[in-house]
Amino acid sequence: MDIKTLHGKAKFSYLSDPDEGFGAGKYHVVLEVPKAKALEHMEAIKKIVTKEIVEEGKLKPNFTTKFKQAPLPFTENGDVVEFKIHSKFKPKFFDRTGKVLGEEVKIWKDSTMWITYKAQGYNKSMGIGCTLYIQHGQIDELVTGGSQNCPYPNRDEVKPEATQEII
Repeated sequence: MDIKTLHGKAKFSYLSDPDEGFGAGKYHVVLEVPKAKALEHMEAIKKIVTKEIVEEGKLKPNFTTKFKQAPLPFTENGDVVEFKIHSKFKPKFFDRTGKVLGEEVKIWKDSTMWITYKAQGYNKSMGIGCTLYIQHGQIDELVTGGSQNCPYPNRDEVKPEATQEII
């Protein structure tokens, strides 16, 4: 296990509330990091996967085909690398001054932050790979929102207009 810290901008952010789109709630973020700052992390992740492959090779010395690899937890997009980092539990976040963020603060996409993560290799039926687990984070520039970001009016405060019947 390797613990490191990344600084980047949130592309998808489910850090305040869990993403329940695929069953069990999971906290996660896709963090965009400039490629120059991501290289060290990418190499460390690849080393963890290589170590898992070597361990599997020791268990199956007569296995002659290539071991199945799971997708890496990062994607290269030109000068930016997107890291997928997640947690089953709500991670603790701090503001720039080191104070814990309150429960009412919602972290939205485009927030910049430092994420401390633990990289852990695995060997499962889907293949050999590495998962990045959120330990905690610190917000650099917070983007949050509320009803003021919605393009629609508050329907409880707006009187319904006369509707026309379509004949």
